[in-house]
Amino acid sequence: MMMNILVLLQILLALCHGTLAEKMLRPKFKEIKFWSEEKFVSHKVTYDHADPHLNFSMEVHQELHDVDVHFEVRITNKLDPTYTTTLNTTLNVCRILNFANKSPVGRLIHGFMREYGNIIDNCPIPKGSYFINKFWWPEDPTTAILPELEFEIHYQANLLDASKKRTLIMNDHYTGEFTVQDVNNLKPGIFAMLPKTV
Repeated sequence: MMMNILVLLQILLALCHGTLAEKMLRPKFKEIKFWSEEKFVSHKVTYDHADPHLNFSMEVHQELHDVDVHFEVRITNKLDPTYTTTLNTTLNVCRILNFANKSPVGRLIHGFMREYGNIIDNCPIPKGSYFINKFWWPEDPTTAILPELEFEIHYQANLLDASKKRTLIMNDHYTGEFTVQDVNNLKPGIFAMLPKTV
């Protein structure tokens, strides 16, 4: 009788393990470096590996009239580094916020982000505290079929004056890798971005 119970217990444990964990492609940050020009802003970025989410906090010390953000992103296949993708773009924050206020897609994304904290609504950016807590992008287990990747992200924010002269106010650098992991805390898929009905 005891032998039957032990065999049944092992089968139940094996079945439960299979139902509790899913394969998921998730990031592992190796390094997060951030810098701020304290005269204008101070900010902090943290990542929690256990319950994957990002936290971002920013204190604006004086009104910012016009800000450009610049991204440089490199993604490399870990198995074959000849498969590399790079992205290099500069965006104006005021134009993005204007888009968020006028476009249905912009309102959807802005509303989704707003659920995670106090975010910037308009330009000029007023003095104050802004944050995003426990933010995580929607996940889907089908990403587990993708190859494992290494990534490097370089982010800069520049204050623009009336003559469009740039002053660097933020300079961040993130490195890491996307690896397939067994997870039991899968975040909702793309439908999580849809507005919630009341």
